[in-house]
Amino acid sequence: MDEFLTDEEQAERAKKWLRENTVFVVAGVTIGLGSLFGYQQWQDYSQNQASEASAIWEQLRSAVDGKRFNEVTETLELLEKDFTSTPYLDQARLALARMYVERNEIDVALEQLALLARSGGDVQLRRVAEFRMAQLLNYLERYEEALGVLGQPDTNAFAAQYHELKGDVLFAQGEMEGARVEYKAALNVGDGASMDRTLVQMKLDDVAGLLAGGVTMPLDAPNDAPVDNVVPVEDPATDTGPEPDTQPAS
Repeated sequence: MDEFLTDEEQAERAKKWLRENTVFVVAGVTIGLGSLFGYQQWQDYSQNQASEASAIWEQLRSAVDGKRFNEVTETLELLEKDFTSTPYLDQARLALARMYVERNEIDVALEQLALLARSGGDVQLRRVAEFRMAQLLNYLERYEEALGVLGQPDTNAFAAQYHELKGDVLFAQGEMEGARVEYKAALNVGDGASMDRTLVQMKLDDVAGLLAGGVTMPLDAPNDAPVDNVVPVEDPATDTGPEPDTQPAS
């Protein structure tokens, strides 16, 4: 025990401890100083990253507006390489998916949307990607896949649109009662800002009329529902959920 050691023994023990632990002592001091000076450097780095990513995003928006497909894909690759932690990458995937749809490359658009739905950093944009996947799958008459992607919305912001699209898919499958339930649910949770209530009411009335007459749509009936629903043509920056937060995390 230390209290029974002589002064010389205690001094020698202290020297031995310092010899054995010098690396850790120095490292501890270095880490302490680094925590003071490194924080500001990290803040500066994060702000620079956000600023550069924002400039690249504006470049991509310009390329989308100008229908410059090759420039869009090249800019997306740059975001994937150096700016994966920024919200602009998710926005870029949505924009590119829309361009693939316009080029009638639906399968490639689905791949981009699936990647975003799996690994996107923003929950709301992941829901947008899932919704658009379901729209395209419905358009391709891959109804079971569309229903599987839709699942259950986890945010009220998309609830009305989810229910309406599920109603469209079920209607195309000939599931009149299921479609009626979904259209009614859409009207119950939605407002004029999130959907066209008049259109959904018309769909509900049509389904109710069919049910009242004992009529069901055959499974191979033409599917016209998604024509008005497949990926809107608005500017991708205003049609992909909220604007990205360009402020670096503290």
